[in-house]
Amino acid sequence: MKSKLSYLVALFLISVSHASATVITAELTNTSGNSWQAEYAVENNTLGASIEEFTIWFDLGLYENISVSSTPSSWDPLVVQPDPGIPDDGFYDVLALGSGISSGSSLDGFAITFDWIGGNSSMSQLFEVVDPNTWAVLDSGNTIIVTTSIPEPSSIILLLLGIAGLALSKKKQSKSLIV
Repeated sequence: MKSKLSYLVALFLISVSHASATVITAELTNTSGNSWQAEYAVENNTLGASIEEFTIWFDLGLYENISVSSTPSSWDPLVVQPDPGIPDDGFYDVLALGSGISSGSSLDGFAITFDWIGGNSSMSQLFEVVDPNTWAVLDSGNTIIVTTSIPEPSSIILLLLGIAGLALSKKKQSKSLIV
């Protein structure tokens, strides 16, 4: 029993201690219906080399109509649609035309649009950091999703609307008593 507990604790510590050298966050905004925009920020935390190419995967059956909205000027994007005929996932691949993202640096401005057909599935995506010369995968992980929502009215506005509604209601009641 003690060895099983030790094994589980060791397994937990190993899984918690594995941190990705690269973090890619995706700020998602629903533009209408099932259409979304994702704005990616790439952070090179501790990767020993500059990030010169990365790929974000779009699972077959979850995404359609992927297109590039914007890319930093020193990067070259490529989009391949998920294809049920093959069948294969789609991807968004971006190649640095200059020096890339050095260790300890980050870069945003990578934006795409897509149609989400995945229902209640998670929108988190697999990504890979690739060496553009050898195509070796240097790092991988899942994007961290941040969803942009429509701002809610402030408490004061809601309070004022409530008071106005009560005043109108009271005014209607007093008129009906007079008649």
